[in-house]
Formats: sequence, structure tokens, C-alpha cells
Amino acid sequence: MNKIATYLNEHLAGEVITHDSVLRQAETDGSILARRPDMVVRAADMNDIRKVLRFCSQLAEKGHVLPVFARGSATDATGAAINKGIAIDLKTHMNRVVGSDPKQRLIHVQAGLAVSAANAALTTHKGLGLPNVSYTDEDGTIGGAINTSPAGTMTGAHGFFADTVQQLEVVLSNGDAIQTGRISKRELNKKKGLSTFEGEVYREIDNLIADNAELISQLDPSLPDTAGYSAIAKVKQKDGSFDLTPLFMGSQGSLGIVCEAILRANFVHPEYSVVAAPFKHIADAQEAASLAMKNKAVSVELIDGRILRQAYLAGKRLEWAPKECFRGAVVIAIFDEFSDRARVKAAKKMMKKLSAIDAINISLIDMEVQGLASLHSSLALMEAPSEPHMTAPRAFSGIWLADQQIAGFAEDLKALESTYGYALPMFVDFSNNYTALYPRFDSKKVSERQKILQLFAEVAQLVDKHEGSFAAFGGDGRLKSSFMYKHMPSDEKQLYAKVKKIFDPMGIFCPGVKMETPMKDLAAEMNAWCKIRNQA
Repeated sequence: MNKIATYLNEHLAGEVITHDSVLRQAETDGSILARRPDMVVRAADMNDIRKVLRFCSQLAEKGHVLPVFARGSATDATGAAINKGIAIDLKTHMNRVVGSDPKQRLIHVQAGLAVSAANAALTTHKGLGLPNVSYTDEDGTIGGAINTSPAGTMTGAHGFFADTVQQLEVVLSNGDAIQTGRISKRELNKKKGLSTFEGEVYREIDNLIADNAELISQLDPSLPDTAGYSAIAKVKQKDGSFDLTPLFMGSQGSLGIVCEAILRANFVHPEYSVVAAPFKHIADAQEAASLAMKNKAVSVELIDGRILRQAYLAGKRLEWAPKECFRGAVVIAIFDEFSDRARVKAAKKMMKKLSAIDAINISLIDMEVQGLASLHSSLALMEAPSEPHMTAPRAFSGIWLADQQIAGFAEDLKALESTYGYALPMFVDFSNNYTALYPRFDSKKVSERQKILQLFAEVAQLVDKHEGSFAAFGGDGRLKSSFMYKHMPSDEKQLYAKVKKIFDPMGIFCPGVKMETPMKDLAAEMNAWCKIRNQA
């Protein structure tokens, strides 16, 4: 590999690094898996990435596949930002704002730019911002947000990050670069007439859509889902217009390397009124959440009292979460009317209604947009346990469930808790149906590592039973796909395999991502992660 690194260093403007300390940093992401790359390429620009892909494509034609995957902030919770082969580091050099058009609310950015940096640039244009990509204020890159299609605070009200993406510049597996965006039927025919790999992609995707029209019509494009490549349902519209952009949303780098993006920013409300209502019983909290959704709250969340109890034990004292709710839950209802008077009036009206459901000490909190993350400090503490060797796998998040299924799902979780002896506290954002679970395990115990994988299988099956998606947000990666694909219809799996083959015929991008991985391989990668974590 050192010969390859030396060769690439001769031809790239950026750096190719094989030093052990750098490889060690690239060995893990936000998941509970570990894989060490052979080298890290700190790409200076898109041309560097094109050269790497051309080299790997030529190598693959000779029968030697050298995997390539992209890394930004490595916050992916499903193991998609780790692999063998070449890690393309986009964060070090490709982190600029290329340009902006405040009148059209557009910003042109490189994929390695932090989402917070893009928002900082937008603050110079009053009222503009991008949707949140996390509930705990975790910062990732633009490319990471595109590749994982996440949810975050207030996205139910203000839209998801994926909704802001207008165009992408992507390097394909053979090193060719393309620009995506919605094109007319006439423009599509021109694309299909190209003799390049881009033309081949357009032809084959269009044919795939035509050949699988009935199956694709069963995929609801209005529902969030990053499992496989279900966004193929959004590619071709009834008027014949065509856009490959949706396929890259949540693709986790498995179809191409996103280098640049043009995003359309939203108008961000600067101030909010927050009603926090604690309940002794979770059933009452669920009733209160349903009521809040019917009464003009733009965002309604439920935090399991056991999550708040763990935060309390870690020293976090939240005035709006008294000890009495630790066996129940807290409902958070957010109001965002621009008029202070209208906002407070709506919040107080909500408080009065919630009092009728035996809420405890309801609080009214006025805060600016920057303060919303403080509502989820308990979630951040659950994700990072203070006890030695304890871990709370973040891949149990990103679930989507319809409103009418959430209560039944919560009831079924109680049976799982009894069977496995682990608490499965929930966080639910009813405004976008995002659901997350927070089980905690001792990473040093082999028996508990085994239970993690068993619980993944059980929860995936339970989500399927309640007609939800285990990977609605954040991608399915290596970790979730291994369990989800067992419940996926065979024709749907074949459709996704064909999409992957069209974009990546040599299997260069992210081997093992968005496909079934043998349990023994997952167990080995999780053991490797635990070893690294427990040595730290």
C-alpha cells in the first residue's frame, strides 16, 4: 500500500497519509463498529478525488478492488464512514463557501464544510439558516448531512436538511464528475444520448424506473426513508422531468463522492415559547403529546422519564423535569409565531389544556433559536454515558413510526425490556415521527455485546411489525441494513442492488454498506470497536 500512497502523492495536490496515528483516527465513526483504512487521502479539490477514482477504477478492471469511502466529521451511527481501502477526507481542505445568493436564499458550499459554518455564513443575511441535523447540536459536514439525510430539532416544522438540496456535484466510480439537478424530458434525452459513463447512468436508471414502475409506485416518496435507495421514487416525475439528486440523499457515499452542493436556506424563527409538561405516567404524556399536536404547536416531543433520570444522576438538574416524572415522561411543545403576543397566548392556552391531564408543574420557557439544543441535554448525556465501559449505541435512533403506531410500539418494547433485562427508554418527535431508543450496555462484557446485536434484530422486526422504517433518518449503513434487509421484499432488494450496480459496477464504493453483512463480520467489527474504546 505504501507504493500506492507514494504514487498518489506524486499526482495529487492534497496529501496521502499512511501514518498509524492518522489511520487509527479513521478507524471508527459514530457507530459501535471499527475498520481500519489502508490510507487517508486529504483531497485538496475535486480533481484529487477524480484522480483517485480513476486509479481505483483502472485497478478494479484488472481484478484488484481497492475500496473508497468518504469521511467528514465521522458522526455516522451505522458504520458507513469506516472501511478498508482509501478514506477520502473532505473536511481538511474542501471546506469553503463557494458563493451565495441571498435573494434566492441559495448557498454554494463544498462538502467538507461544517453545517455550523454554513449557518454562520448565512447569519450575515438576516433570518436565513439551514435545518438542524441533530437533536443534540452535534455538528457534521454538509456532505455528511447529504449522505445520511438526518432529522433534528424543529425539522418537522421547518423541513429536513434533504429538502434544501437543489444541486450536487458528484464524482462517479470511474472518476467522471457530474452535476445533478432537475432536468426536463428533452434534457433527459440529451443526457441519455451521451457516450460517457454519465450517459450510461441516465439511460440505465431511466430504464430501471420503466421496468419496475409498479414496484416503485408502491414506494411512498412523501415518507422519509434512507433504507436502500427508496428515493428512486422521487427521481422521475409525471411530466417526464428527471433528477438524480434524491438517490444521493441518504446514500452514505455508496453511489459517488459528493464534492459540492447548492442549498436553498429557510427563514429561521429567532424566538420560541416552549411548554414543558412533566407527567407521572407515560400514557398521560402520550395523550398530552397528541393534544399538543392538534393545538398549533409546531413541534411536540416526548422524553422518557428514565432518560431524564440518567441525566439527573449525571448531575444535570432541569427545573422542568422534576423527580416525579422519572417513571413517566415530559412533553415539550414549541410555538414559533413571529408575534410575541400570539406566541405566548398560544403557549398559555396549551398549558391550560395540559393541566387537565394531571401534568406536574408545567413550565413556560422563552428562548432564542440557539437555546433549543438545551432541551435535549439529557439525550446528549445518554449518548455519552459517564460510567466506565458503558455505551448507548446511537444506531437505535432514526426510526420512523406513524402516529397511530407509536403507542403500540411502546407497549411491545415493554416485552423486549422484560426479555432482555434492559431498559429501552424512548424519545419521540411527534412533528416528524422521529423515534430513538437509548439502551445502555457494558462494552467490556462479551455477553452484552451479543445482546446488542440480538436487540438490533428484535427492534428491526418490531419496527417492521408496526409498518415503520428502522432507517428513516441517518441511513442504514452497515449496521442497520444487516437486520432490515431480512424483512425487505426480495424484489425491492433486487431493485436497490441494480441501482448500486449502475453507479458502481466494480463495487469500489463502501463495500458492505447498504447490504446484508454476515453476523460474524459485524461481531468482529464490534469487538474491534470495544477493544479500541476500552483501551482509551
